[in-house]
Amino acid sequence: MKSIKDALNEGRNLLKDITNIPQKEAMILALNILKKDQSYLFLHENDKFEKYDEFISFVRRRANGEPVEYITKQVSFYGENFFIDKGALIPRPETEILIDETIKNINKTGIKYPTIAEIGTGSGIISIILSLKLPNVKIIATDISKDALKIAKKNIEIFDLQKNITLVNTSYLDGVNNDIDIIVSNPPYVSNGFKVAKPLYYEPKEAIFGGENGDEVLLDIVKLAKKRKVIFLACEMGYDQKEKMTNILTQEKFKNFYFYKDLAMLERGFVGYI
Repeated sequence: MKSIKDALNEGRNLLKDITNIPQKEAMILALNILKKDQSYLFLHENDKFEKYDEFISFVRRRANGEPVEYITKQVSFYGENFFIDKGALIPRPETEILIDETIKNINKTGIKYPTIAEIGTGSGIISIILSLKLPNVKIIATDISKDALKIAKKNIEIFDLQKNITLVNTSYLDGVNNDIDIIVSNPPYVSNGFKVAKPLYYEPKEAIFGGENGDEVLLDIVKLAKKRKVIFLACEMGYDQKEKMTNILTQEKFKNFYFYKDLAMLERGFVGYI
């Protein structure tokens, strides 16, 4: 049986063509299996890797393009660790900016007990972070996917936020008759014909592709926010959709709106006031 050190070296070599950080990813997979911290790998590198076969199975899945997060069923986001599985989109760092912008504007409005609707909650991470940061908010989180809602439910239970967040299996806000103060969403915004990277093949298509043009869901959400007369709408979007969003926000007579950039300085989202 191979040592931990030899197994990690083998894992690194198998992953070098799929990731820029093969050593790190091999370590993440090993630690997930061993249920140990990173120091253990160095202190016990000459020990036999008792779960070598399981480790290599994980490595081969990753080498085939499957995201590390789905293999380990863990994802880090906004300084917290969440459960994740194939039924929900893996959260990206840029979505943390959407949360920051939402919190900033809630504080700006001064509303103490807002009701937020999150459209397309997926794994529930946006609603959970908002609830952790703003304990007075009430959140209604919707999704058309029952698989995604199972993942969100598990995460909500992990953080003990069942009283703060209500999950609803529906499209947009269909059947949600509550008064809504704010809508927040990271909707699908990639065009159907766009060729995505291989790891995205593992993620739910309905959470990625937003229609033939890619902006159909975004346009629907803007119109819905206007119809529901919310205070403001905060949305993530594609880097090339600013012009379309400017046109629809102007057309729907939003009082004012602005766009924000992600860490790569690409247009990544907007906040619009009704």
